[in-house]
Amino acid sequence: MADLQDDLSELMGQLENIQDLVASIDQAYLNTIDDVRDNFAEQVEGYEFVSDLIEHDINLLQLLYGDKNYEAMQSYYSQLEANQMKQLEFSKQQ
Repeated sequence: MADLQDDLSELMGQLENIQDLVASIDQAYLNTIDDVRDNFAEQVEGYEFVSDLIEHDINLLQLLYGDKNYEAMQSYYSQLEANQMKQLEFSKQQ
C-alpha cells in the first residue's frame, strides 16, 4: 500500500510538472504571436514611411519644376508603385 501511495505521489508530482510545462508552452506561443504581430506592424509602418517620403519628393518636384519634369516624375511614380506593390504582397502574406 505504501508503494502505491509513493507511486501516486510521484505521478502527481510529474503531472504538476507537465501542467507547468504546458502553461509555459502556451505563454511562449502567445508571446511569439505578439512578437510576430509587432514585427508585421513595424514592416507595414516602414512601407508607409517610404511611400510618404516618395510622395513628399514628388510634391517637391512639382513645386520646383511644375508638372513638366516628366522623366523625374515617372521615376518617382515607378518607385511609389513598386513600394506599394511590395506592401500589398507583404499584406497578402499576413
